[in-house]
Amino acid sequence: MADTKGTITEDVANSIALGQTIYDIAGDKVGTVDDLDRPTGWMKAEINPFSETGLYIPFNLVTSVDPRELYLSRSKEDLRRDYANPPARTTHVETILGETVATTRQPSGYTGALMVVEEANVDKIRKRVTVGDLVLTSDQVDLGTIKRYDGATGWMMIGKGLQARNDLMVPITVVSHVDRDVAEVYLAASRADLRGMQHLEPVDVVFVDTKPVAAA
Repeated sequence: MADTKGTITEDVANSIALGQTIYDIAGDKVGTVDDLDRPTGWMKAEINPFSETGLYIPFNLVTSVDPRELYLSRSKEDLRRDYANPPARTTHVETILGETVATTRQPSGYTGALMVVEEANVDKIRKRVTVGDLVLTSDQVDLGTIKRYDGATGWMMIGKGLQARNDLMVPITVVSHVDRDVAEVYLAASRADLRGMQHLEPVDVVFVDTKPVAAA
């Protein structure tokens, strides 16, 4: 269980497992453990097997656990209100030894303190991103493909279909890595994080299409 400061002990963290039934403080069933990340101290609870939505619960809410079930210190209503999205992430960009580095942090599910979860070399990523790549968020939401990309400013226009009206503008500073073998771009940010960043979207980015020069 959690100690007197609300910090979960290591032995309990290692006892949390996929498939365990989750109960709230009143003993009401919340769902089942669908995914977990021990390094960060968070788990995802499946509340409906026919829905992709779930709850993202920090380990420090666990009060007791056994092989089949675990109990939390919060009510089901509190969980639905406060933990419907993955833990919020923030990205800070700085220049280190001449290279642009983006460091992403989120609250630890053990202590609540900010911890580093991603660190990416922006200059290298800038060269690997390509129009047509599929883009996935940190919580595995398929945003669509990159329709336009400005390597100079580092902004990507992402959408589903040629006529999509809700294209997203996403900076490459939130990209964690690029897999060129499968043409996929993985973000360090969740879908909820991107919604919170919408006020930062540029209004004056001009995408320049370049065409190869014909041989003389």
